Amino acid sequence: MRALADHRDIVPSSDQDAGDHRSVAVVGAGITGLVAAYELRRRGVNVTLYEASGHAGGAIRTSRTDGFLAEHGPNSFVTSAPVEALMTQLDLQDDVVEANPSANRRYVVRDGTLRAFPMTPPAMLTTRLFSLRAKLRVLLEPLVRRGATDGDESVASFVRRRLGPEVLDYAVDPFISGIFAGDTETLSMVHAFPRLFELEQQHGSLSAGLMATRGRMPSTASATDDAEGPEAAPPPPTRARLISFVDGMQTLPDALADSLAGTLRVGCPVRLLHRDEGRWVVESGQDGDTRARTVDAVVMATPAHVLAAMELPAAIRKHAALVERVEYPPVSTLTLGFARADVAHALDGFGMLIPSKEKRSILGALFSSSLFPERAPDGHVAITCFVGGARMPERAREDTDLLVERVLIDLRQLIGVRGEPVFAKHVYWPRAIPQYTVGYQAVKHAVDETELANPGLYLAGNYRNGVSVGDCVASGQQIAHRVASYLTHAG
Repeated sequence: MRALADHRDIVPSSDQDAGDHRSVAVVGAGITGLVAAYELRRRGVNVTLYEASGHAGGAIRTSRTDGFLAEHGPNSFVTSAPVEALMTQLDLQDDVVEANPSANRRYVVRDGTLRAFPMTPPAMLTTRLFSLRAKLRVLLEPLVRRGATDGDESVASFVRRRLGPEVLDYAVDPFISGIFAGDTETLSMVHAFPRLFELEQQHGSLSAGLMATRGRMPSTASATDDAEGPEAAPPPPTRARLISFVDGMQTLPDALADSLAGTLRVGCPVRLLHRDEGRWVVESGQDGDTRARTVDAVVMATPAHVLAAMELPAAIRKHAALVERVEYPPVSTLTLGFARADVAHALDGFGMLIPSKEKRSILGALFSSSLFPERAPDGHVAITCFVGGARMPERAREDTDLLVERVLIDLRQLIGVRGEPVFAKHVYWPRAIPQYTVGYQAVKHAVDETELANPGLYLAGNYRNGVSVGDCVASGQQIAHRVASYLTHAG
């Protein structure tokens, strides 16, 4: 594995003069902030990127110990044309590893048994995951009346109405745990899954919508496609790939951080932000060593709750109060290593998801060493388990020994684990994934109002336009495009 060298996190600060024209401060060096800073710098904008912690990348962290690779946060992501272009610019294509084709097989637990989730209509007819009654209910979906166009319906309500309670319990509920670590009864369908909501609105049913869009090439264009000028050719169609990197997910933020040498300041929290004569004053630092910088625009690419800890003027606080209160339930990730002979299951798939009705300690598990190569030493396997979320937040907070004990009970009963793990890596995220709950439009409205009331201030991150790594990359690119446009017109 390429060493996670300390020099990647200790980058000399910029010596740019505070009066430089077209200067931007980006606050937060998670993947959104890194991409935003990278794209702005490509456009010739003077950027300073602030990060409160000692490293860039946010939740994307990788460690390797005794031959076991553990992802602390995201384990993979799906590519798009803008993401592929970014990786080409960063010269990362040779580091990419695509998921094992068996990753298309995903297991869902029912009655204590792993059952392959049906991925095709014929598989849906023969699967033992759903009862005959549930299958018939799915066939009746085209006859279900369309929901209100202006309603904000929970995911649970939407799925019960269109597909029935069994599909909710044994398909949607476990997948919601895998994506949001959330609760179907409180998540908003229109905000958490806008494309599915639009299928119903545009075509009257999910079935009709899927048939109408089958074979149609999805648009992978982003707001940055025209950034190089009107002569730039549109990107060619790109096959979406489920990928990671040879040395794990941290490869991507590390490459972005390396490209931003001279602009990235780690261990440098932003404490105060205010507007002065049409520009923004950013005060950063800690332990009495603070520094002020005046810039033309500011991108806040932090988790929503970080705003609450900052000293902000009333014009920001007035509108951002709802944003600060976005819920992030806690999650623990536990990567365990076992001798291959001590696991009975073939681990021939992406992993397993566990519905709430199964009353298990873990939300689900990834078969990490089956998904990508070099995740475990020869003769061993690596399994990454997720605990907590909105379902059982108190479980996420438990200490490592108790957590391992609880998880092993589930793994022994579900996939035939024997003996003790030879490796364990526990990472606790006190605030993991933002929850797009019913009524979330008020949060998005507050974000928009905050920007409108404060020209040159931009809010970005996974609480706004999607929680996946790909969504965050797109968010960073889109914000950079908006900021560059603002600077052009303001200047």
